[in-house]
Amino acid sequence: MTSGVELLAVARAMGPEELNGLIGRGADDVRAALVAALLSGYRESDAPLVRALTRHEIDGVDAAGDGCGDVLLACCWLLFMLGDVADSALVWKAKGLNFDTYSYLDSVFLVPRGIEATATFAKAHGLADLATYVQSDWVGDPDEAAARWRTGSFFAQVPAPTASRDELAGWIRS
Repeated sequence: MTSGVELLAVARAMGPEELNGLIGRGADDVRAALVAALLSGYRESDAPLVRALTRHEIDGVDAAGDGCGDVLLACCWLLFMLGDVADSALVWKAKGLNFDTYSYLDSVFLVPRGIEATATFAKAHGLADLATYVQSDWVGDPDEAAARWRTGSFFAQVPAPTASRDELAGWIRS
């Protein structure tokens, strides 16, 4: 039985190809366990790992044809928390997968450094649709929404990262 801490240590030590082998197609429980473990103690240096997990989770949701789930939500939240405006393109891709992802993934995840930073990035990278979206009328205050998500309370009940891989995966998928 592997714990989340052990799994995370292995993933952090891998190169991109090895990591893709670990978290790729058919590794849904490994991805889920890694994401749950990251919720308890992500670091700025985990950004490449979170991006890889997000890409694979996007592929899994896309292959299923519908749904969203808390694994993809947590991936997008982690990208938001890490704060790199360039990750808004990946969150935008996730949000655009289907009706469920569009509804479930909070729009504030697209603006980790604010609306103008994302709009500027999007325009510079040929993502006019993203720029238009984030500059449109918001239903609420994006700064207030960002502050609520930054408390991390949505994922407050995450098991300790020392929990088993199966327990972590089961928790985030429940």
